[in-house]
Amino acid sequence: MQKKTSLVAGMLGSVALVAAIAGCSSKNEGGASPLASPGASASAPTKAPEQKLKLKLKLFSTTPEKVVPNGYALNLLKEKFNVDIEIVPRKNETYLQNIQLGIASGDFPDTFEGLDFINYDKLVDQGVLAELPPALLEQYAPKYMQWLKGELGDNPFKYTMRAGKNYSLPVLWTLGSKRNVFGIRQDWLDKVGIAKVPETLEEVEAAMLKFRNDDPDSNGKKDTYGMTGKLDKVSDFFSPVFGAFGLYPGIFTEKDGKVVRGEVEPAAKEALTVLNRWYKEGLIDPEFVINKGTNVDDKVLSEKVGIVWNSWWAFIPAEAFSAGVYYDKLVAKNPNAKWAITSGPKGPKGEFGISQTNPVISTGLLFSKKMEKEPERMIKYLQLTEASGFDMSLYEKLRYGELNKTYQKTNGDIEWIPPYDKEEERIKFGISYFSAPQDYDYNLLAPYMTKSKYMTLRKETESKASGKYDILFPIQRPVLAEYQDRLEQFAKKNLVDFITDKRPLGEFDKYVEEWKQLGGDKVMAEAQTKYDALLKK
Repeated sequence: MQKKTSLVAGMLGSVALVAAIAGCSSKNEGGASPLASPGASASAPTKAPEQKLKLKLKLFSTTPEKVVPNGYALNLLKEKFNVDIEIVPRKNETYLQNIQLGIASGDFPDTFEGLDFINYDKLVDQGVLAELPPALLEQYAPKYMQWLKGELGDNPFKYTMRAGKNYSLPVLWTLGSKRNVFGIRQDWLDKVGIAKVPETLEEVEAAMLKFRNDDPDSNGKKDTYGMTGKLDKVSDFFSPVFGAFGLYPGIFTEKDGKVVRGEVEPAAKEALTVLNRWYKEGLIDPEFVINKGTNVDDKVLSEKVGIVWNSWWAFIPAEAFSAGVYYDKLVAKNPNAKWAITSGPKGPKGEFGISQTNPVISTGLLFSKKMEKEPERMIKYLQLTEASGFDMSLYEKLRYGELNKTYQKTNGDIEWIPPYDKEEERIKFGISYFSAPQDYDYNLLAPYMTKSKYMTLRKETESKASGKYDILFPIQRPVLAEYQDRLEQFAKKNLVDFITDKRPLGEFDKYVEEWKQLGGDKVMAEAQTKYDALLKK
């Protein structure tokens, strides 16, 4: 308790210091310095107050040639935050190398963006990052903090805390944790006479039998399958079937306080038994053993399989969100194609789910150590970052320009007004082509990403995403790094062999022991230690 109290006191102290410096600056702007000598004569002749220089912020752009000096978006930010802005060119392929060169030469940037956790830890160890106490963020980025806590709970910096200190303004990909859904061809269900969308493993199996045998594509050939799979990663491997048994292979999840891996849990044998039966009955595309992601897409678009799982936006029109690869391309070929979306089949205990993605995919915005000596500028960065992601009026102006000049709204949908429907005209006007604005809360951003007529469809489809993600994804694990490749390849081979009868399911327990001996026991011990430490943060 004492340690926790002193930590909070330290963070509040940092905030008080920053607030005091910022307060002094604003109160004395254009007047005498608050640090003036107390012995100075009160009757000394006064000079005209000097004009205080505006603070300068640096924003990245990967397309600096598209950023117009004194363009609309830049001028908007300059005026709103009373700052000057310098655009710094950034090439993603050399960004990390340039950071390392800058550190070696002592030429530190103001901020770092989008680094992975390996490089985050390196920068922390090198002492080149400024501390970002949560209390500081509560004061100067309250909307951001409210959103972050809503996504990650009351301890939103558990992944970025190092020795009791936070150095990161995490940017979450919140779509990742609610991403994957289970799609079944609705028009195929109608064709083979199934009125109810399958909800259980048994109902899915019954549908696949008809998809295989009852010519759902009406071409007079027995050339369709119930589903296919892919071997890119163990975590992709027939995830909805394992999810029906509460399992998530290839990732670390929690069960009764223990970290587990689905591919070696006892119930995995039951999932493999189902898949083995489906394979022997010819319900699974036999080429699943060589499929990669694009092969699966080809099978779906060529109408060879009737069931697939993917991101929810793959099954709806592009105007509803992103690029609806399983909708737009399929409907262009077959206007009658329709999808029924579920969260995955329910297993014997009513469990269901599909592997999702940890939303903490990078460390977001980081500040250079030198910024601790420039608290006013740090605060401006925080305020600009929050406003560009949570002030939708500002976000809209930065993205689209001036209402009724560059764009208009029709039934709530944004449309470019000619000539600004051409990118070259938007560039001339000065639309944002730099690192602000920020995409944070996808609920707030929905009107800018989804046509109003598709909003209900989007929400309904998105709501079907259910499952777990790797709770340890952002945490460095040296033991895992050492053994991961061999364990991944070993698991892939044996899972395939169990499904295709190359290895009898009676040897499942032996396979688990072999996995442990290959380093799995060490990996799990490390994972448990890291998870326990995470809970204590």
